[in-house]
Amino acid sequence: MDDKTDREKLIDNFVENIYSQKKWKKKIDRKIKKWKKKYNKELEDYEFVYNEDEFYQLKIGGYIRYFNLNNELKWGGILLKKFKQDDRNLMIIGNSNFKRLVVSYDKNYIFYKGHKTTSDINRKLFISFLEKYKFED
Repeated sequence: MDDKTDREKLIDNFVENIYSQKKWKKKIDRKIKKWKKKYNKELEDYEFVYNEDEFYQLKIGGYIRYFNLNNELKWGGILLKKFKQDDRNLMIIGNSNFKRLVVSYDKNYIFYKGHKTTSDINRKLFISFLEKYKFED
């Protein structure tokens, strides 16, 4: 005989459905892999931001793309500012239409790509050239 109240059963069910860190990471890694496969070009060179510590280490001027909780890709823009307000981790991003958006880290899946300098672009081009034209001895 079960002596638990409906409230206790509800709490037990809630606790059972909380993921361990390892299980959460495995689940999120599957999502990332799926998104990277589906949006290969759009997420090229973007890295997933796993936690708040990584979020606050992002450099201003880097590029943001994100998925909302409905798994819809949002184009994002350039990271202009990060801040905490009322226990929410927020960022302001600017897009190509000069619009500013406030985006919550807590309610989205964030991808980040560092700002590319001319030397970064030239290095990537040079390396791709070397890979394309491998010289044999």
